[in-house]
Order: sequence, then C-alpha cells, then structure tokens
Amino acid sequence: MRKGWTHEKVISLPRELPTGNRPSFQICLNGREWMRRSLQKEGADFAMNGNKLLYAADFELVQRTLDLQLDTRWQKTLDGFLAIAFPTMRLTLNDGLSCYWTLWQSELATDFISDSPERLNAIAGQLLRHAFMTGTSERVLRYFNRPVNAKGLPHAGDSQICSRTLKFSEGLRVRHWIGNNSVKTYTEQNNLRVETTINQPGRFKVWRHAQGEKKTAPKQFRSLRKGVADVALRAKVSQEVNDRLILNLANMDDETPLRDILSPITVAGKQNGRRVRALDPTGKDVEPLRALSDAAFDINGVTNKQLREKLAVTSWGAGRSDKQLSAKVSRLLRLLRDHGIIRKNPIRRSYHLTQRGRQIIIAVCAMLSASTKKLMEIAA
Repeated sequence: MRKGWTHEKVISLPRELPTGNRPSFQICLNGREWMRRSLQKEGADFAMNGNKLLYAADFELVQRTLDLQLDTRWQKTLDGFLAIAFPTMRLTLNDGLSCYWTLWQSELATDFISDSPERLNAIAGQLLRHAFMTGTSERVLRYFNRPVNAKGLPHAGDSQICSRTLKFSEGLRVRHWIGNNSVKTYTEQNNLRVETTINQPGRFKVWRHAQGEKKTAPKQFRSLRKGVADVALRAKVSQEVNDRLILNLANMDDETPLRDILSPITVAGKQNGRRVRALDPTGKDVEPLRALSDAAFDINGVTNKQLREKLAVTSWGAGRSDKQLSAKVSRLLRLLRDHGIIRKNPIRRSYHLTQRGRQIIIAVCAMLSASTKKLMEIAA
C-alpha cells in the first residue's frame, strides 16, 4: 500500500511588534501548494485533489520539494513582505525597532497513498476504529511525549484530553487533543493522512540554544518557541507525534498465525554460550508480558523500578521484598533481551520493545482477550 509519504506544513504567521499596541500581519503558507508549484516547475507527473497528493511518479522528488521548506531562511523571507504589508514602516517607526515573526499555528502531515480508494477503504474503517479505541488518555499523552504519573494519569496541566470521531463526505476522521494541540488521522479518496497541529509549542521540550546564545555553547532542554527560528524543531516534534500514532496503527492488522509469532519464544535456546529458557506466554510469564503492553512505556521505555511497581500487585511479584523483586525483574529483563523482545537504551537504564517484541505482546494480549467462539471463527 505505501508508495511514499510526504509532509505538509500550514503556517499562520502574525507579525508582532515589541512595543505599544502591536499591529499584526498574518501570512498563511500552504506547504502542499508550495509542493504543487515546485513539481510543476520540474515537469513532474503527479495528481492532487486540493492539498491531498493522490499520485506521483517520483516520490523522492516530492519529498525533496517539501524538505526545502525546512531549509528556508524564514526571517529574511518574511521580512520581504514588509514593503507590501507596511510600506511606511521606516517613516512610522524608528530604525531601531525590529520585528518578530511567530508561528500562530502549524500543521505537519504524513501521507500514505494507496493504489486505489477501494484498496484503502478495505482497511480504513478498521484502522480508524483501532485509532479511536486505543486512544486512551495515557496513550494520547504519550503521542505528545507528555509525562504521566505512576497510575498512568496526566499531570494537572494536561487535564483536558479529548478524542472524537467524524464521518464526512470524503471519508472518516479520528482526532485526539491535549489542550490546543492535536493529532488526527483521516482518509480522502486513496490517501490516508496522519497530521499533527501545534498551537501551544511551549508544551514540548527540545534541545536548543537560548535566544542570542553562542552556537558553541551547549544546548539545553528548553521549551519549543513560537518564533520562526524553531521551524525545523517544530517539524521534528510534529513528525515524532505522527510516527507514534502511525506505529500504533501499524500494529492493528497482522495476518501472521499466532503459532509463527509465539513458537520462537516458547522453546529454549542459547545466547553467547548461555542457556536461555523458554517463555511461557500463557502461564508464568503472562503478567510480565501484559505489563509491557502499557502505553506509558512507549516513549521513554521501562525501567526495573517501573516494571516491579506494576508487577508487585500481581501473583508474579507477590510475597517478595522490593530487593528480591528487583533481582527477579533483572533476570526477567535479561531473558526478554535474549529472546529479542526488548532492547536496552544505550543512554538510560531503560528498555524499549523491539518491533518483534511489540508483535508478540499484541498477539498475547489479543489471544487472552478473545473468546473461544471468536478464535474458532477466525480459524474457520
């Protein structure tokens, strides 16, 4: 299905003056119109409907035209509009005043283009239902890289979390909000789009220099700014939000038989000369596997402490002191690494699910949640 992907940035940029009653000028930039005109100049073969790309003979060329937006010197480019928008600026204001361009709103989209609307429609309903049903508060928080507490609940500043579905003439849409930032996925003809909208950039943290700081100074973890200096950082943050939702969607539809998914981990093996015992995904190892399915671990991974806090209340961890449970979880983490289910974070003492591990966890959780009747229907 996936022939290529492109991204879009629609920027509304008010012009703000630093003193007095601030006059403002608003410029709206549609990244797909930029792309369309660039492709026309190249004589490329493509088809669009509105701002949706439906077909392109050369997706690499499409991506290059969009990436140029991130290399643009926005301050200089936008200053070029002053002669049109404020021709008397130098007469009205003194030369010592400067202007500051901000991004009032930005959108960045990732598109998946199918061969035909019929082929996309065959799975679109399932994908969007999956996006809505798995849009729990903790998972939506993780889409936006927001912290949750030990119970999976948001901090006070993230109390407004909303998900909504919409059916319209062109297709279906599922949208998740945290405050005024959102991520949505929807269909139009043969195009499946995942799109992040940022109105509150300060809710995201990025590694950057402070305003006016020398480039040789070390970067620090600071809030994302509204200014156009952070266009590339905002695009990176938005793409990461898209990717987390896409990863969740990618786990929805897997036709691999359960025996092929689980059989490699249910037999003993060797790793670096050591014997590695088999896992029992429906018996003594079921609680640890279920614990790893927690969406709270999707971003920063899981630590020994976090895992033993979840397992302490289960039969797997009951009756042990914290020290004993810590040692048992350490052995579990080694076992899961040997089976290729998790990988260690090279910087922090945390672990992430591998793609294989994610497939195994989803398969186990789905199998344990299904009734015998449903399993028989599938097998038939």
